[in-house]
Amino acid sequence: MAIISTPVSKSPWHLWVTAILALLWNGAGAYTIMMAQAGKLPDLEPGEAAYYAAQPTWFVVATDIALVAAIVAAVALLSRSRMAVWLFAVSLGAIVVTNAYELAAGTSRMLLSRGALIVTVIIVMIAVLELVYARAMNTRGVLQ
Repeated sequence: MAIISTPVSKSPWHLWVTAILALLWNGAGAYTIMMAQAGKLPDLEPGEAAYYAAQPTWFVVATDIALVAAIVAAVALLSRSRMAVWLFAVSLGAIVVTNAYELAAGTSRMLLSRGALIVTVIIVMIAVLELVYARAMNTRGVLQ
């Protein structure tokens, strides 16, 4: 009876650093947004509270899918699972859909504030980089 084994690359140090930073970044973002959606974020300005209260249910669900998928993707990256690639892709897709909807509807905070625009661009860029990194680790055979 022959045992077939496939070579698995050793985890590079940057995998752990990237996965932990992704978990912290996405966890902090999820906490902030979900608390704001629930109206329980401390020091939430009335305009921000009204913005979150007016969001349609499908939009809240799509946002929460983006948030949870990113957290689970970071955990998958820590576990060296190739599911990280798909989860980061789902998160990025939901981010793009929700932001495109808000821009088209004219309700995006990016239209009112340069700060909101900058933060949104940073969020999208980090989501893209997370996906690119996970794909690279998968291509190198680090993820299983």
